[in-house]
Amino acid sequence: MISVNKNEVIRYLGYRGITEPDEHLNALIDECIKELQEKAVPRSVYRTFPIIWREVTGTEGIGTERTSAEETSADKMCEFAGIKVSSGNLLKNLKGCSEIVMLAVTIGPQADMLVRRSEVRDMLKAYTYQAVGAAMVEAWCDEINDRIVNEARERGLYARPRFSPGYGDFPLEVQKDFEKILDMPKSIGVTLSDSLLMTPTKSVTAVIGLSDKNMDCHRGGCEECNMHDTCEYSR
Repeated sequence: MISVNKNEVIRYLGYRGITEPDEHLNALIDECIKELQEKAVPRSVYRTFPIIWREVTGTEGIGTERTSAEETSADKMCEFAGIKVSSGNLLKNLKGCSEIVMLAVTIGPQADMLVRRSEVRDMLKAYTYQAVGAAMVEAWCDEINDRIVNEARERGLYARPRFSPGYGDFPLEVQKDFEKILDMPKSIGVTLSDSLLMTPTKSVTAVIGLSDKNMDCHRGGCEECNMHDTCEYSR
């Protein structure tokens, strides 16, 4: 059973501390959490790949291959699993990394089914299921993230905050590579639409950089870290 943080559900529902859910909504949240915990079918898949750092040179675009992690800057790009990355945001996240984990997780189609069923009679309940599903898939992603972190530490490596396609300038089109490389339809039952949206919708793809430098920032990420303003790895 996936543990769900009720405060996260409340946040997804749009409450920001100015007002609080009333008694009816609190009871509805508890009901939706319980039902989705019983019906969710969490699945995950991930694979680790070496990162090849390259220098961008002139009109050729790609210069000398580098097999060890190096400082990234505007004249660097990297490649992993056949994917060439020039995203400035992701390159900064991966600075100093020698390996990368590609992962995909889902809690299954049950959340979508409960939302559709509720939309006919009770839009508030449908909206609550959406919020619970969003909090649940993030919690499941955190659980897999921790598993990856522990496996990496056994090899003397440390994880950076996970980074998903569509964040910053990391293009959403990379979803197609995730689908193929991780064989998502077969391994976890997740497919992509023509507009690159995942089905089931409560699914997440992301990469996690691995480095021999311990920045201790694998979970909360830059926005929650008290070193955000001074850390050279901050996004």
